[in-house]
Amino acid sequence: MTSAVQAGPLARFATVSDLDRSLGDPADERNPYGFAAAVARDEAAAFPAALAAAVGPMLRRSYVPQADGGTLSGADRTLMTVRVAARRDLTVMPATMFSITAATCVLLAGTTDQRARVVELLGRGGAVGFALTEAEHGGDLLANGCRLEPDGTGGYRLWGSKWLVGLGDRAEALLVCARTGQRGPGAFTLVLLEGPVVAACRTAVRHTSGMRGIGLTGFDFAGVPVPAQALVGQVGRGLDVAMRAMQYVRVMSTGANLAATDSALRWALDFATTHRVAGKPLIDLTQTRRQLATAGTALLAMEAGALGAARALHLAPRAQGIWSSVVKQVCTDASADIFRRCGDLLGTHALLREGFAAAFDTFRRDNAVVRHIDTGPVANLRLVSTALTQWAMAGQPGSTLDPTAIFDLSTPPPQIRLDALAVASRDDPVTGGLPPVADRVRAELATIGGPLADAAAQAVARLRTALAGHLNGIAGLLASRRSGAETDLLEEAERFCYLHAAASCVHLWWANREHPLLDGVAADPAWLAATVGILLARAKGDGWRLPPDLVEPMCRSLDRLHADGRLISLIALPLAEHDRTDKRKRAIQ
Repeated sequence: MTSAVQAGPLARFATVSDLDRSLGDPADERNPYGFAAAVARDEAAAFPAALAAAVGPMLRRSYVPQADGGTLSGADRTLMTVRVAARRDLTVMPATMFSITAATCVLLAGTTDQRARVVELLGRGGAVGFALTEAEHGGDLLANGCRLEPDGTGGYRLWGSKWLVGLGDRAEALLVCARTGQRGPGAFTLVLLEGPVVAACRTAVRHTSGMRGIGLTGFDFAGVPVPAQALVGQVGRGLDVAMRAMQYVRVMSTGANLAATDSALRWALDFATTHRVAGKPLIDLTQTRRQLATAGTALLAMEAGALGAARALHLAPRAQGIWSSVVKQVCTDASADIFRRCGDLLGTHALLREGFAAAFDTFRRDNAVVRHIDTGPVANLRLVSTALTQWAMAGQPGSTLDPTAIFDLSTPPPQIRLDALAVASRDDPVTGGLPPVADRVRAELATIGGPLADAAAQAVARLRTALAGHLNGIAGLLASRRSGAETDLLEEAERFCYLHAAASCVHLWWANREHPLLDGVAADPAWLAATVGILLARAKGDGWRLPPDLVEPMCRSLDRLHADGRLISLIALPLAEHDRTDKRKRAIQ
């Protein structure tokens, strides 16, 4: 890395690097914040108390605006903090941040006193559960039966059951979404339960196959008294508030995917570097390098969209109705593919419950859980499909916002305004702002010249063409009204997610072209060509396929980051492994 890096995005995230290095080498089996400790907790389904205490000061209120008593200075910084903490044990994210949905709902709609009480609870390490789903109805929220009824004296009574409330076993407060009307999204209201009533209504603890240290519980309400002042927001606005809060949650959940895949790819690189096949290092084999380069590129592609979405929470909150679902789809899909590729490289070693392989297995199961947190995959794609349908009927999406400001990683974003989140909007600076930025990028690449710049320019041109025709295809499906059109719309929504993510890569490259990213090269066309190329292939249905001529450039970047102990990221922060490398170099000297 050159010293020039310090003047760019790395400077904004220096505290994130400091946090990771303060936690010590995660490969050290004696480290309570390391991988061996995470495996032991997984086997015991134990809560990550020590790790949560160590990172809690930086995470517990990191999503709460400073105006409300939180520590949020930039959602992109929070995302990176989550990433380095959770790369050691994914359960630390829900352990410190599972209150985000309930807390955001209260911040959006609660009274001044309610907001203050919730933020105080978070600050001292307490948890607020979010009781939304019910066992009988799953993701069909409009069918939920838990109800809130007037008691005739100005208060209410709560009846029914909720299930799988994250940190429900530790929650000191509980936000419940209950039915107050007959039908439709306006039939639900939020109430905040506090005090002994929360424990009194709690049912048995359950554990999922991954993130086993996080307790999920149900709650039974048999006419529980609820005072009028416990209502959060207006009667009938519960789902509206919850849907907006979950946009925030979907963006932040990508931090877990990024964390898990960074660790998985690092283990695969460790193994490929030391393991030999027919007398040769595994990493020197052509197929190995292609697998690693593809996995690394997929990680960078998901990161670009996630960082953009995190900054857009500040700068383009109305766009989150679709953007948050796009990054959820891309990150959960890409991370699953990365684990598959890394597992194939590890071979039978990945099946063992010992050493790094036990950690790989633990993280693979933990990562799979993220796919179903807050919004399941089908429901998530339906949100994208609904937005695309509205766009197709009303015209192309547009935006008056400058996407360059959104994606400029070296500049702190303004204070966040959660109340600007919107359930539906035609505002999309990513796709709406692509045409002029694509022209500027291609002109810049022409001045750089060379095969990689040419490949990047061609990929950007293909992306612009694909996006331009996409809504026309949606409009044609809507007009056909034929059987199976809904399924086709979901497939088109999935395709759009990868095109949108590719556009994010273009915007991020342009906005940060003067700063060295990845392994220290400013305006590097290699990662742009690779990320846009792999996302275009995924959008076409070809899977996560990296163009062959980009394998070696991406593999060389991975080799350098791995050898230098840095985060596998466009913001290649030095990690605790970097300190290990430095010690080794000094010992040799």
